[in-house]
Amino acid sequence: MLKYAKTLFLLIFFPILIFGQIFAAAIPPKPSQYDYVYDYAKLMSQSDIDTIRNIGKEIENLTGAQIIVVTVDDIGDYQISDYALSLFRSWGIGQKDKNNGVLLLVDKKRLLEGLSGKVFISVGYGLEGAIPDSVAGRILDDYVLPKWNDKDYSGGIVEGYKAIVTLVAKEYNVDLKNVDQSQYAQQNDSGSNKAEGIISIIAMIILLIIFSNIRGWWWRGPGGFGPGGFGGFGGFGTGGGGFGGGFGSGGGGSFGGGSTGGGGAGR
Repeated sequence: MLKYAKTLFLLIFFPILIFGQIFAAAIPPKPSQYDYVYDYAKLMSQSDIDTIRNIGKEIENLTGAQIIVVTVDDIGDYQISDYALSLFRSWGIGQKDKNNGVLLLVDKKRLLEGLSGKVFISVGYGLEGAIPDSVAGRILDDYVLPKWNDKDYSGGIVEGYKAIVTLVAKEYNVDLKNVDQSQYAQQNDSGSNKAEGIISIIAMIILLIIFSNIRGWWWRGPGGFGPGGFGGFGGFGTGGGGFGGGFGSGGGGSFGGGSTGGGGAGR
């Protein structure tokens, strides 16, 4: 009887264990060598890889921010946002005390099949102000996807990377030699102005509603308003996972153990 129970246990749980390991293995293990590009899916040309390495090294030397590109063949059943979050935290992109990392993740299978969930920009806690979700999405729409629509997958990644780096450089108030920041800052500023315009309109509508209510109160007379107040905002948490390793062909250094709360955008 014990023998049959043992066999039944193996038949039930062994496949679950195997499939669980296969699913988990979809996220690349923490690299032993540090670089700015991990083109596992072979989507990029060598010249574009070298371009990103030069830019990545420059921005990190100036600011400490780590901006990493990862391409994979297939993320399976993962939501790309979850996959990016797990990879970001597992590798520890960005400095631990600043959480100033950014991950540009690409799924080759979904990209070639024209599916959604093919790309995601994941932003560390410390850069969420510089690259909010809406701006991350606009980077994909304005710089990455147009190139991809022309089948220039490598070029789209480079353009997206340059746009990200431009915003990081602006946050730290530094100038880059390897990127024409004006080419990317103009569209980002334009988008910011549009967002500010929308916010201003909403604020005006709210003020009109408030003044309308106050006016009605004055006409009706006081009717028993009680005191009240607004609660305060809570602070953002921070965290970090350790990550070390020597530099590969990208240059000298290592990941700093940064983390993310899931901020960013995908397409």
